[in-house]
Amino acid sequence: MVLFPAPLNAQAPDFFKGKTVTVYISTPVGGSYDLYGRLVARHIGRHLPGNPTIIASNMPGAGGITCANFTYNLAPKDGTAIAILFQGMGDEQALSTKGVQFDITKFNWIGRVTSNVEMVYTWHSSATKTIEDAQSRETILAAGGGPATVIYPTLLNKIIGTRFKIIRGYVGAQNANLAMQRGEVDGATSSYNTVSTTTDWLTTGKVNVLVQYSPDRHPNLSSVRTIGELATTSEDKALFAFLTQASAIGRSFVVPPDVPKERVEILRAAFDATVKDSQFLAELQQARAEYDPLPGESLQQLVAQKTELSLANIERVQAARRD
Repeated sequence: MVLFPAPLNAQAPDFFKGKTVTVYISTPVGGSYDLYGRLVARHIGRHLPGNPTIIASNMPGAGGITCANFTYNLAPKDGTAIAILFQGMGDEQALSTKGVQFDITKFNWIGRVTSNVEMVYTWHSSATKTIEDAQSRETILAAGGGPATVIYPTLLNKIIGTRFKIIRGYVGAQNANLAMQRGEVDGATSSYNTVSTTTDWLTTGKVNVLVQYSPDRHPNLSSVRTIGELATTSEDKALFAFLTQASAIGRSFVVPPDVPKERVEILRAAFDATVKDSQFLAELQQARAEYDPLPGESLQQLVAQKTELSLANIERVQAARRD
C-alpha cells in the first residue's frame, strides 16, 4: 500500500491566491496523457491554498520533447506551471536525442496518477493476430507520435525477426487508431490506458494484443508476453529492461527546477489530496481510467534510480530510431 504524506498546515502562505496555474500536456487533445492532465487540472485547484484558477494547455511536438524543454527552461519557476510529460523522457536524455535540453532528475516530480503499459495491437480483421504471425508475415503499423511507436517494433524486427513495417507521420494515438480502423494499416502502438479508456476494443475482441512493453504482465493482459520475455540474450534483456522502466513513470506530473522547496511541498500535498478526492475518483472511474498513484518524493527517487544503458545498446536504439 502506498502511504501519502499528511497535508501541509492550512496556514501555508497563500501564494496561489488570485493566480492562474497552467497544466501543460505534452500530447494533442485525446489519449490518456490528455485525459489525466485535464482530470488533474479540474480538481487540484480545490486543494491548493488560495484556490487558484487552473487551466489545461496542450503542447505537443517532437515526441514530447517540446513540452519537456519548455517546462525545464522557459516555464515560470514559481509553481504556476505544471506539466504531464511523456513517460519516456528519461530514455530520450540517456540516448542523447537531438533537441533534449533537460535533465529529468532535476525536475521537481509532483506525483503519479498511474503507471502505464505500452502495447502493440492489430485490428480484428488483420491476418496478424499473434507475435508469431508478425514473424511470418509483413504487418503494417501506424506510428502515432511517441518514441515507443517506432523504437520497439524496429527492435523486435532486429531481435526476434518480426516483419513490422512502420508508417510514420500520424499525429497522436487517435490518428494512428483511425488509420487502423480504415484498413490503411494492420495495427498501432499505444498504451493500455489509452485503449481501455477511449474504446471497448479490449473487452469486445476488436483488437489483438501482440506484445506488451512493460517489466511485468499487466493483470488484464496476463496471457500476453512482455517484450522482456521475448529476449534471449543478456544484452537484449538489459536493453528491454531499460526501455520498460518508463512504464513505472507512467502518467506523472512535474514542475520546473528551482521552484522554491516550500512551494513544491505545497503542490505535492495538493496532488496527493487530489488523487484521493472522491470527486476525482468518481470521474476517474467513469472514464474507466487506471489508477496506481505514487507520491512525488517516491517518484523523485524512482527517477533518480533509472539504470544506465550500455554504449552498444544506445547505438542499437539510435539505429532503430533512424530506420
